[in-house]
Amino acid sequence: MPPTADTITVPISHSPHLPKRPQTVCPAYVATRNALRERAKMKMKMQSQDLLVKVHSERQFDFFYKEPCLYSHKVYVNSAKVFETLRHDSKEERSNPILQKKIQQTLSQRVKDIPHLNFEDDQEKRLTFELAFTALKFQGLFEDVLDDCAFFVTYPEHMEDLGLVMVILCDYQTRKFQRRTPFTNEVLNSVATDNKKASAPSIEYLLPETVRSKEAIGSKQPVYTWVNQIKTSISEVVDQFKEEGFTLVNSEEKLEDKQFAMDPLCSDVLMFPGEYREDLVDHDLYLGGKIVIQDKSSCIAPHSIKHLLGDDSDIIHVNVGSGLTTAHIASLLNNSNNHGWAFGAKSTTESKAIQAQFEKCGIKGIKVPTDSFLDIDHDDSKYKNVRVILVTADCSRSGVTNPVDFIVNEGENMKILKDMATGDVNMARITELSTAHMNVMKHAMKFSKVQAVVYMTRSIHEAENENVVVKSVEYTNMVQQRKFPWRVVPPVLPFSGEEIEKKIGIIGKYIKFHPTEKSSGCFVAVVTREPEDAKEAARDVLARAQARGLLPSKKSKEKLVNSEMTNGEVDHIPNGHDAEAEPKLLPKRGKKGARKLPVHHASSTPHPKAYVKPQGVSPVASYINAAMKWRHHSASTKSTVSGTSVGSRLYQSQTKVFTDQKLKDKTKKTKTTKRTKRKNTP
Repeated sequence: MPPTADTITVPISHSPHLPKRPQTVCPAYVATRNALRERAKMKMKMQSQDLLVKVHSERQFDFFYKEPCLYSHKVYVNSAKVFETLRHDSKEERSNPILQKKIQQTLSQRVKDIPHLNFEDDQEKRLTFELAFTALKFQGLFEDVLDDCAFFVTYPEHMEDLGLVMVILCDYQTRKFQRRTPFTNEVLNSVATDNKKASAPSIEYLLPETVRSKEAIGSKQPVYTWVNQIKTSISEVVDQFKEEGFTLVNSEEKLEDKQFAMDPLCSDVLMFPGEYREDLVDHDLYLGGKIVIQDKSSCIAPHSIKHLLGDDSDIIHVNVGSGLTTAHIASLLNNSNNHGWAFGAKSTTESKAIQAQFEKCGIKGIKVPTDSFLDIDHDDSKYKNVRVILVTADCSRSGVTNPVDFIVNEGENMKILKDMATGDVNMARITELSTAHMNVMKHAMKFSKVQAVVYMTRSIHEAENENVVVKSVEYTNMVQQRKFPWRVVPPVLPFSGEEIEKKIGIIGKYIKFHPTEKSSGCFVAVVTREPEDAKEAARDVLARAQARGLLPSKKSKEKLVNSEMTNGEVDHIPNGHDAEAEPKLLPKRGKKGARKLPVHHASSTPHPKAYVKPQGVSPVASYINAAMKWRHHSASTKSTVSGTSVGSRLYQSQTKVFTDQKLKDKTKKTKTTKRTKRKNTP
């Protein structure tokens, strides 16, 4: 029978050699976000009831406070499955190279073979991954605890349920062993001994510095939500939160109780204090799909894409995840005729789950195929209108500060919990990931009609960021040899002059955020090229201008005409002609302007007023013919002819023709005068 949280007991060893519990060491327990939240609520309740004396309130609170049990038996079982799949090698396995090699070969298979976990809601899913992630972080410590108290010697039948034992022990540690076990002294002594050996005031200080720093940063980060403009507007959402007692403050201020702010970079993103996450999850706006909870690091790429797409342009998203980023792009492109393809679903079940997310947000026109992006044909006619490709790299996630929320919101693979539990940097793994990123980027730049590729990672390593972009662009330009090559351009985001000067968020042409108390780390690069066709380039410029609001879009024009016709007013025609015909007139004007000869200021001598163009060969044509003969004669001779000398020769040739014509006219006039005199002479 597997152990449960109510039946498991920890045996007491009566060995006299075991150390006694030190009295000076602080209580050792794991403070998860949910535990801290419950603790704060109880403390406020006790203070309101005057149960705490101000002088010794903290000690009294620790004495009276009963730690809540946050995890149900279902959460224990699911967390144990996750832990068993992702657990680190034990001491015995690390010391045996044969076992270690076997484990590395079977890790990917273990992840694939994990049974499907059913969750009632996102809260249960978050608690499951939170408990498993905490057990993974302290796996080495808990193994020492179990060895010291000879747990598996006393209960050998539980060896097959190692994952369940570890997650239950982790929960015991979180609740300070207050319930469900009558024998806790020896386990507490073992934990306190480890703390004393490491000179650690609490159990958190036994973790690596990288893991501790990320946890400290993640606990202070605000909650970000973006407004789904397909179902509502930003002003309506802001007004509703104000009616509920929230106060809109400046984004630079520290958010406190019942305060929220608007992000300065992403206009549709709202910031709330971190303790309001559960309240937002239960809010009517969230349940109705009008607001979506997602970290700011995932919102920067959609805002970089917004100004790159026209009304009729399509988009491809690689590595779609949960579909929230794709949904954000659709929200920003509201009232347009864009279509999209979201690649990354590995099965029909995943594809249906992503489509359900789109339906909740009211999004249509996005297909979720199960094919791999690298396997699709870049010359397929159905992608002929694709102008932008967003590549969300399947990276190391070294910039993520809260992996549990990241998995729940982004739909990422839970394998990242194992890597992030230790904080180690595996350069071989990063090199392997970088190669995969470059293959995706190269394939994205093969699409003939694509004019921009946006590359996004959640990594802080340069090998996955700048190196991938630079090498992919150099390779593609070398292979394609196009007239307009690919190049990196800075994204169109409202960074301030101070941020650009101090390199806060933007470094050169790249957007790069490190993990801070504001948000997780991310990297965004925009790679663009101009279209080969001049007409297509003109249409693209007009489409981008309409996307930025510099020109009215087709739908806004239709609304304007309809409203004016409804009001009985005369349609306004700007500049004396129809606005719809304006794009059509541009190419004709360009051709007409191209036929005009450039003006050459080679000489200050004015043209004669009575100049008559000769009927023979024009001076320009004669000069060109003469120049062609001269070039043919001296093809091997290098010569440089300036524009001024060419204009001077043209003018001299024209003057010579005029002089010859004038002499002929003068001679003809003289002869006519003489004949007249002869006739009049008697």
